[in-house]
Amino acid sequence: MNNVAVRTNIVCKAFGEGETRTEVLKEVNFEARMGELLMLVGPSGCGKTTLLSVIAGTLGVDRGEVEVFDSPLHRLDNKLISS
Repeated sequence: MNNVAVRTNIVCKAFGEGETRTEVLKEVNFEARMGELLMLVGPSGCGKTTLLSVIAGTLGVDRGEVEVFDSPLHRLDNKLISS
């Protein structure tokens, strides 16, 4: 196991459809190492909560990959994620 706790690779997430579609996460690449203290900062509506929800596995992505402790979230059993 490497030193990376969380990794996102080209993560995209949008809400709405048609003219109301809003791209919240646009090809986000992110890495957090074990023991590292990070802060997500930015203005209201920039995607901080959406990114955290994607990392927590409570919100799916439209495109890209999320890994937590070397486990791709899309491969985990939903029972494991929600327990």
